Amino acid sequence: MSKNSSNYTQAVWLAISSFSSFALAFISAAILSRYFDKTEYGTYKQIIYIYSTLQVIFTAGLPSVFAYFIPRYNHEQGKYLVNRINKVFLILGFLFSLVLYFSSGFIAQMLKNNELAIGLKIFSIFPLFTLPTLGVEGLYTALRKTKHIAVYNTISKLFMLMCIITPVLLFDGDYKSAIMGWGVGAFLNFIFAMYMKSKPYFHTAKQVIPDFYSTIFKYSFPLMGASLIGFFIHSSNQFFISRYYGTDRFAEFSNGFIPIPFIGMIAGSVKSVLLPVFSHSQKIGKINDALFTYRNAVDKSIILIYPLIIFCFAFAEDIVVFIYGSQYSSSSHYLRISLLRDIFDVLPFLSVLLATGYSKIYFRGHWVFALLLISLSYLFAKMSYSAYMNVVLFVILAVMMKMYFYLFNNKQVV
Repeated sequence: MSKNSSNYTQAVWLAISSFSSFALAFISAAILSRYFDKTEYGTYKQIIYIYSTLQVIFTAGLPSVFAYFIPRYNHEQGKYLVNRINKVFLILGFLFSLVLYFSSGFIAQMLKNNELAIGLKIFSIFPLFTLPTLGVEGLYTALRKTKHIAVYNTISKLFMLMCIITPVLLFDGDYKSAIMGWGVGAFLNFIFAMYMKSKPYFHTAKQVIPDFYSTIFKYSFPLMGASLIGFFIHSSNQFFISRYYGTDRFAEFSNGFIPIPFIGMIAGSVKSVLLPVFSHSQKIGKINDALFTYRNAVDKSIILIYPLIIFCFAFAEDIVVFIYGSQYSSSSHYLRISLLRDIFDVLPFLSVLLATGYSKIYFRGHWVFALLLISLSYLFAKMSYSAYMNVVLFVILAVMMKMYFYLFNNKQVV
């Protein structure tokens, strides 16, 4: 099997994995949208968004460590790396839980939803289980065993789906029941993920990596800086829409401003495969081979993704109503805005930036993006512009940032 064919196979398995994740998430959202009213559903989605946003900070750029470093170490050192990073994730998960619990009232006040304080306190213990599960995809992508990722994601997301919807469907539960179910699913996935991370090294002796933490954090700190900026970027729309437009409008936003499964699974799979490819090629001094793979991947992604974007844009309202029900037909406007952003998601710039040593550029670009986004979003909200305008602003700035990174990469590798 040729190298390009092998990369294609790895990307296909990652695409299948992404599809199962997206599909099960959509099923969950479709069910809860019909069983909860907009306010209750909006509160549930706010909790999930708060968790996802804060997770950007507490992961400290570490999930990408697996895909970057595993190709650079032998198998024995790989076991040492996985064990050490797991311990770091446990510590970070504990800190995450404490922060979430003690800041719940403040967050609820900031978003003008008092019910959030109760929901966040119920939810706060669960990051202790979810953070250590991170890195499974990066590990198996680096080992070129992406078939295992498809199996893992399908099973773990089924755990989560069944645990969330069971108390709602069978016992007429509210959003608190769904959150508790989410926590049960998180614990089951924690056990499963620990098994998956250990599986490649069951019969392998551990070999210490010299200067491990300094090496790892030298790589991850610029990403952590970008993650801190990412916290403000990804929380911007959620914060301003929640605070200035209300929980009901937030529910409409959260059901519309979403990645389409087929688009996300193609773009995400290409990005995941490229990072270990670039890391290995840079180590052995054959970066041109990786650049050929990169450009080929971009061309194929465009051929696959753009027709899907056009189709979804034309039938956005039908798609939203089919998934969430007619009460969310207005979410189609957010979906169309989101699709404009997806046009540029075929540009996997991060792999090249990291491999060529320009991770600081990644951080600086996000810093400028965040500063402009927060300033202008606040101005739009205070001037009583519609929520759609805030989301359009986000997309315009995101596209500008992605184009800057892409053009920067082309300049460096020509």
